[in-house]
Amino acid sequence: MLETADAGPRTALDRTTERRHIGTSQVPDDVTSMEFSLPGARLETTNVSESDGTNGVVRVTRISNGPGITDYVTHEKDFAYSAYGIHVGQDDRLTFFGEGQRITVHLIDCREDSPQLGDEITIEMAVSPYRVLIIPKGIAHTLDGLGGVVTRDEPVWYADQNPDWEPDNDLVSFLRSSQQAPVVRTNRHKLPVAAHLLLSRMSQQTNAQDQGAYAARYRVSIGGSTTYATLRPAWRAAETGNAVHAWASRNNFVLTGPESFTVVPSTDSCTSDVLEVDLDGSRAEDGPDAGEGSAVGRFVRHEYSRRRLTWLAGSTDAQIEVVTADGERSVIRLGDPTIGVRVPPGTWYRLTGTGRVWLRSEMELLDLEPWALDHPPGRDVTTADPSEADASRPEQDSDRYLPGPALHALARMEAKAISLTR
Repeated sequence: MLETADAGPRTALDRTTERRHIGTSQVPDDVTSMEFSLPGARLETTNVSESDGTNGVVRVTRISNGPGITDYVTHEKDFAYSAYGIHVGQDDRLTFFGEGQRITVHLIDCREDSPQLGDEITIEMAVSPYRVLIIPKGIAHTLDGLGGVVTRDEPVWYADQNPDWEPDNDLVSFLRSSQQAPVVRTNRHKLPVAAHLLLSRMSQQTNAQDQGAYAARYRVSIGGSTTYATLRPAWRAAETGNAVHAWASRNNFVLTGPESFTVVPSTDSCTSDVLEVDLDGSRAEDGPDAGEGSAVGRFVRHEYSRRRLTWLAGSTDAQIEVVTADGERSVIRLGDPTIGVRVPPGTWYRLTGTGRVWLRSEMELLDLEPWALDHPPGRDVTTADPSEADASRPEQDSDRYLPGPALHALARMEAKAISLTR
């Protein structure tokens, strides 16, 4: 599909710059904070804890300091970018998750007011949950080596009156083979947290209704005038199978490749953690080979919170076993980032399978009276051996959950506290 938009003053869209590669940075594996030669491009340390009390979880990557919105991009094994992208109204804050892959990041300064306009650098590093790569608005970027990698973006959004800005898609694309890069004007006005939440919820609604392909905007010449054309691939997501569990449902997503997905939040807090889970080979069946008494073989429940778990990357031999309020056990297969599994409060569950997986963990917190300090996120976990995991607590219509903005504020306060004490 081809769409055109009024791009404003034509002279603002005709500018390009020659690309000049000025150096390559090798990031040591143990480095989590680093400045690069393009102003504003840098690495910062993320907020990571070794566990949240859930059996099998070896690492939890929480949100970093900032607006706290968490979007995810998954990449199929042979994923490759053919173009650069420039955000004119968004700082990207990227954390990469995977099984030791090494990635290469290419950056070009395209900001019209930058003293380093046209400068290009290369960054080589391993994926790591311990660092976030910050790419300021106006810097073109593309990446290599993303096959099997998950990228979490915690964007910072800006608004302005700007001929390069399209609120529905602020990404300006151009081919990697081009010797010239577009010069862009970037937005100046950082949006408040409330606006970030509003935009994220709008994205949820849009992607719930139209789960098509993400569009790219290119500058084109039409009738002698420079304008923007929006190109949308014809990718479509596969239909959900017929044997989906009652607690499993479709996530909000858009396709960024034939089998790659941008997965946006499902809850109104618009934030989530990433769980890195080391499965021990146990299966859903009990018995000598079920891992009974081991980390993954034990069941867990969250007394005061409802969780929604989404498989992002890693072993596709992963599943979740749940115990209903009637004491019945059932298994839900993971391995599809377009499907999320809801786990009600007080529900016994365990993760089983082989290998290592990365899961998005979204939470809704029960609004209890009186509200106590031992109620916050991550402090409501109990565990049990399979023989002790009897019927789960039934979900009740009277269950009330803390409003999303309040939980969002708690998560941001927790992120700030962790960053001050690490």
